[in-house]
Parts: sequence; structure tokens; C-alpha cells
Amino acid sequence: MAAGIMSTTVLMTGCLDDLETPETPPAAYISIYQGSPDAPAMDIYANANKVNNYPLNYSEILAYSPFYIGERTFKFSTFNSATSLLEKDFTLEEDAVYSMYVMDEVDNLNAILVEDSWNDPVADSSQVRLIHLSPDTDEVYLKISEVEDPITGSVDFGSATEFSDVISDIYTVEVKSVETDETLLTANSIELRGNRVYTFVLKGLTSSSEATTKRDLQLITNYINYY
Repeated sequence: MAAGIMSTTVLMTGCLDDLETPETPPAAYISIYQGSPDAPAMDIYANANKVNNYPLNYSEILAYSPFYIGERTFKFSTFNSATSLLEKDFTLEEDAVYSMYVMDEVDNLNAILVEDSWNDPVADSSQVRLIHLSPDTDEVYLKISEVEDPITGSVDFGSATEFSDVISDIYTVEVKSVETDETLLTANSIELRGNRVYTFVLKGLTSSSEATTKRDLQLITNYINYY
């Protein structure tokens, strides 16, 4: 199946030092991705503080922002409603960079926090990883047809691979089943540019034929090294 891949920028640039000044308290940095295909538009709170100014819809992302460190309770509720869909505690470490993913169908809604640990990319290569957010898809890995070996490790639903180096180029990207080696999705003409860090998001439902919720692949730019 061909994937009409969507590219999204989060974005973390090489400027953490600029964000940290003596007057600011210790912080962690988090982006938040809404990966639940049948959940309503959301409001998100960290303790009592609302995180988003606009409703967060499926497959949308909030850019990296600073958060107070320590244990924080995140609440996910229907937009403009006091009804909580999910509340979950996470511990945030000083200067750590994270991606938070809302996942699964709304009846089993969950959220995970993944630490974003990458090396500074260089001009002729990028770093990529895969996050698996498709609830009815088994274990998968990511491959580019122009290269024999997989570009990521294998990953189950609700997990992410480590970042891997890929030479900058335009590729055909394939999502492959670990069990059968079948190609589940193909995304053509995907440009991976140098000095960048990317996340491929496997999202949606195998069982859905709706354009907005069917299984698909999305490309997110996490970081650009401008230096």
C-alpha cells in the first residue's frame, strides 16, 4: 500500500543554550503528538497549566516547549470540556528533551514519554527513528528500497527505535512486517536532508478505510542543526 506521507516540523533547533538563562528555572523540553485515531480534539494540561492554545487534533503535534522538572501530571481532555480522557504522571529530568505520544483508540487511550537522544547531525546525513502508533499492526521495521539493510530496528506498538544515521538523499521508504517480511506501506520520493533529525510515525488503523484514520506514515522533523 502506498502512503501519502505528511511532513511535519516540530521543531527543536540548535538553540537550547539560548533558551536557558540565569533567570529561568530548570526545565525539560517536550513535544506532544496526538496519535489516537478516533479521539476528539484535545486540551492538554500539565498539572493545572493548559499546554495548548488551540485544539490538538489527530496527527497534529505541539512544538517543543519548556516544562517544569520533576513529577508532572498530564491531563488529556476533550477540547473545551472538563471531562478527562486520560491522566498520567511523568517524571521530567532537567535539560532532557522528550516526545510525548498520545496513542491507541480512545477507549484504551494512553500516553508515552520517549526521551529524544540524538547526536548532532552533519551536512551529508540525517538521523531517523520509527515510532509505532498503529494499534492493530504487529511488530515492524523501516527499510529504504535503495539500501539492503533496514534503517531502524524492529518495534512493537507503543515503542520507538533509537535514531540511526542515513545518508542524505531521496528514498522510497517501506514499513515491513517482522513476522512475514511483507511490505505494509510504501512512501515514495521521501527526501531526507542533511543536518536534520527525523521521526517516522506509523499511525492509524489497518482496519480503517477512511482517509483520515487508515494506517499511514508521517514524517516529523525534530531538529535542524544550523551551526
